[in-house]
Amino acid sequence: MRPSHAPRSRWFAVGAVSALVAGALCAAVSCATSDASPDDAKDASRPGDSATEPVDAGPDVADAGPETGCDAADPRCTVREATCDEVDWCRTPTVANPLHAFTAVWGSSKNDVWAVGSGGTIAHFDGTNWALTESGVRNTFFAVWGSGPNDVWAVSDSQVILHCSGFRGPQTTWEAVPTPLPVASSAYIDAIWGSSPTDIRIGGRAFDTKDPFTGRNTSGDRFISYPNPDGGPEAGLAWAPQTGSPYIRGIWGSSANDVWMVADNSVYVPHERGLTLHGTPTDGGPPETDAGYPLDPLTWTRVDSQSNVTLEGVWGSSASDVWAVGRLGTIRHITPADDRWQRVESPSQEDLHWVWGTGPSDVWAVGNGGTILHFDGRSFTKSTAQLPLGAKPSLRGIWGSSPNDVWIVGEGIVLHYTGPKAKPAPQGDGG
Repeated sequence: MRPSHAPRSRWFAVGAVSALVAGALCAAVSCATSDASPDDAKDASRPGDSATEPVDAGPDVADAGPETGCDAADPRCTVREATCDEVDWCRTPTVANPLHAFTAVWGSSKNDVWAVGSGGTIAHFDGTNWALTESGVRNTFFAVWGSGPNDVWAVSDSQVILHCSGFRGPQTTWEAVPTPLPVASSAYIDAIWGSSPTDIRIGGRAFDTKDPFTGRNTSGDRFISYPNPDGGPEAGLAWAPQTGSPYIRGIWGSSANDVWMVADNSVYVPHERGLTLHGTPTDGGPPETDAGYPLDPLTWTRVDSQSNVTLEGVWGSSASDVWAVGRLGTIRHITPADDRWQRVESPSQEDLHWVWGTGPSDVWAVGNGGTILHFDGRSFTKSTAQLPLGAKPSLRGIWGSSPNDVWIVGEGIVLHYTGPKAKPAPQGDGG
């Protein structure tokens, strides 16, 4: 009997509560390079899988270690305040509950940016201010994506998939577009990507479904969109389950005919923890079945990632330049000339959660312990950021409209990059 994938309740806790409250006003921030070591004591592959105890963050630098509940010598601890001018990334105040964590960010332009997270949080940036929109739920959203400003999706699980026709201020509305899975078989949805408003893919934890050829019970791991035959909700789409067993962590494609997924299939095949799948058009199209819904038009080929740890994020600047990141600072890169993913040296051993960039020579990766890495076409180096005093937060998502307008979101924090800046000489020992 295969393992059950029944959903579990999940509570999202964020450490350094008082520091985050202060951070909402940008009153106390800190400079930090990400010299952290891997945390083997917990599984940090997903937000909310573990909780940290709240701690107080005092403003006195001399007492920062004891006051913040962490050792000043610990590279995972921020002990010195810094100004925005001293660092690459500056904190931005938001209207989100400081006890909630952001998990993902996406936008259509510099004046249309969306961030999602725990407690049903969905926030929008209009180029000047962040504003909350009412999602109507208290679930944790794990991903956000859209085809444009008037077509935005936020996903939590197979029952909580929300669609928005664009930001309308207080009148912004989200409509549920759930999958056909029954509540008892509900599964987390970690990833969403599409090539158009009508070609969308979502994936996450494996779920129970029927084999479209035999009708027997099997597992599925993703859904593809198709026109709702009954008219359906505002989006006009329905979701067709597709068979598979991996836990889909990330999806990205250069087009409808060139899509990558990173996944963890170690529940079924122990050595497929760092699984990558490449989707290309099926010769002659998908076969006909009596399933009552369309089958995936892509054939999925396993590509050796040279990784035995979970990969969580995937992104590319084109079909010829694709990146993947994951546990223990793992970074992989592939081009059409490669028959497998190539190892890339990483300056961090922290778990990396997402990757994004504007081109082959401008790639960012973010992860635990306030980790921010940048690739300039030659190598990855660490980037500095304003972080709250205390334990460094996990950074979960990154997106930008241009090389000099990039957003990072994470545990109670939003960071903004506006381009290179001249930094003053460091003052004392920073965190």
